[in-house]
Amino acid sequence: MHIDSFFATSNSSVSDADYIIFGIPYDATQSFRPGSRFAPTAIREASWNLESYSLYFDYNLDFARIADGGNINCDGGFEEVSERVSKFMEDIVGIPVVLGGEHSVSYMVARNLEDFTYLVFDAHFDLREGFDSNPYNHACTSRRILEVADEVIIAGVRSGTKEEREFAENSGIEVYYSWDLLEYGFDDLLDSLESKDRIYLSVDLDAFDPAFAPGVSTPEPFGLHPYDLVKVLDEIADRVVAFDVVEVVPDLNKVTQTLAAKFVNEFIAANASLNF
Repeated sequence: MHIDSFFATSNSSVSDADYIIFGIPYDATQSFRPGSRFAPTAIREASWNLESYSLYFDYNLDFARIADGGNINCDGGFEEVSERVSKFMEDIVGIPVVLGGEHSVSYMVARNLEDFTYLVFDAHFDLREGFDSNPYNHACTSRRILEVADEVIIAGVRSGTKEEREFAENSGIEVYYSWDLLEYGFDDLLDSLESKDRIYLSVDLDAFDPAFAPGVSTPEPFGLHPYDLVKVLDEIADRVVAFDVVEVVPDLNKVTQTLAAKFVNEFIAANASLNF
């Protein structure tokens, strides 16, 4: 058995599972440090180092029906890969749990959902209309998802252009800057999320300080603490209809990919424990 071939807690078939893990190893537009195409394999490997019991949520993942559907074929261009993602998602009924890949894979998933709020943890706005002459660049992800989502909420921002900031303000996008979250906490964000019934939660690992997640495409200082996400999961997990971890560029010490795998476990534990 190769421990990087499937997620450690996988125990069901795709057709029977409540949580379907699958990878989208696509990183064609990463603009600083490439390599997130290797992340799904690295995250799977790291998952074998983690216990299947969540102490925080008091839930054993052995009791959740979890499937690993493998990786989407990422040969070809963005639209070809997107069509394969859409085809895969047509055949699943459980909650998609996506291992990126660069952040543009979130749009590949989002365009198959309806009536949802896109909540993204990210150091960057990702609100450019285009970058490197490409509207589907990873720097444009939240801009593209705004076109298919009911609304967009971005938490952890600490980098971007003035134009992106003004676009967010003029478009009604809720932005929670990292310094405000670090200084005042998450109560305002959680209050806003109380009325959201269907949430697509996207976790760009660069939202967290490089001290916690050194292996990302575009590291940015002054970031969040990983525990902040767990607290948010505790409040919203029952309303999450899709979840992803993206922008991991595996590091030699396996720190970042282990954090990503831990987030996957804690999300599933948070959601499944509510029905246990």
